Amino acid sequence: MRTRAGSRFETEQHDDEVVRPYMEQLMNGQDYSQAETHDGQSNELRITDTEEQQNDESDTSEKKKVRGPTLLKEIWKLPPGKTIAVQFNSRNQAIKKDGRKLASFLGFVARTPELTPLHIHDWRSFDKDEKKKLVEFVRKKFSIPTRGEEFVIKSIGKKWKDYKCDLKSVYLTKFKTKDVLLKNKPNRIPRDQWTGLVSYWVSEKAKRRSQTNRNNRAKQKMPHTGGSKSIATLMDEKAENGVEPTRAQVFILTHRPRKDGRPLDEESSKTIDMINEKLSNSEGSNEQPPCSVAWEGDVYSQVLGNEKTGYVRGLGLGPTPSVLWCSRSFGNNVEEDSSNEIVKRLEQEVTKLKDINGKQNEELSLVKQNQEKLLSELAWVRKAMSRNAPNELSIHQNINEISDDQVPDANSGHERGQQSPHMLFKGQSVAENIPSSHGHTT
Repeated sequence: MRTRAGSRFETEQHDDEVVRPYMEQLMNGQDYSQAETHDGQSNELRITDTEEQQNDESDTSEKKKVRGPTLLKEIWKLPPGKTIAVQFNSRNQAIKKDGRKLASFLGFVARTPELTPLHIHDWRSFDKDEKKKLVEFVRKKFSIPTRGEEFVIKSIGKKWKDYKCDLKSVYLTKFKTKDVLLKNKPNRIPRDQWTGLVSYWVSEKAKRRSQTNRNNRAKQKMPHTGGSKSIATLMDEKAENGVEPTRAQVFILTHRPRKDGRPLDEESSKTIDMINEKLSNSEGSNEQPPCSVAWEGDVYSQVLGNEKTGYVRGLGLGPTPSVLWCSRSFGNNVEEDSSNEIVKRLEQEVTKLKDINGKQNEELSLVKQNQEKLLSELAWVRKAMSRNAPNELSIHQNINEISDDQVPDANSGHERGQQSPHMLFKGQSVAENIPSSHGHTT
């Protein structure tokens, strides 16, 4: 019997193979509405969802009818330079129909080994510059605002991990040993990446991590029944007069009896009853910030517990406590900069100030060096004058207190009634007694 994960993986593989020529063209800087397959034939994406369903109906009745692969024909056939503008909500999440197209495209990116290598063990190990390149690659087909970049990176990372999970579920179940796994490499995955991925799968570190993940997964007793639609898009569709439902209300919307008649799990039923009871009693409603969907001490957290570090449950991919808790009015303006952008701008300002400070320090150091050089030369002049006219020049005079009005007048040869230094050397000028710094005398 074919597993659900295996079936989904096979569907995605077919999807990827059809679209792969277009991805390769885009990676090579090309952007055409047609692409050549690996056998040299032209691929015009003529397969449609309806045709796929008809093929399923003509097949045996035992085979489950599926929707068919999402090929995103309208995206690949976009004229060069034209992009799809994606809307983002106040929590910097992609929404609406174009948001779903973006999600499918990000899935292609995550399953393209040339863009997102598979032998890297953790998404957090990806270089930041490489992640930025992925965003720029996505911008070849989609118009992404700056505040939406973090969502794109997070979404690719999640889909990349899901893809690796599907690979492991299918191949490690079918091929039990490392040698057999290495011999049965998928065609679209480079040899070095497949070797690194398989080596990690069979390592003790990966086995411990996998067991921990299985244990944590077993603790999740309330699977949602919201389907493939993102929570962000669902909240946008359910908004009334611009006010979205709270995450407690979203929990109820995404935990309902399934369409095939299966009842809701017992844990979800109990949780919904508790949420409805608190909502009917209006507990905590007085503390709700305007237009907020989640806040500290809301009904959701009262029933399901407080948030963990760096993650907010019930709102989908993207939102973090630092974004939600630190801004009470973020929902009023979807174009408002995210906290990450503010931090980036502050870091840039700090960098500029450091550069300015560094230049000022260099200039100050140069001034000090010139000052020391000047004082050294003046001290040498003073020493020479003292050696040649000890009776006429006081040794204890401080050279730093000499001011401009004490400089001898070259025309009169006097300075406030004192005799000119040119007369002190009995007919010899100072210049004749002091060696020139240029190696000759004046």
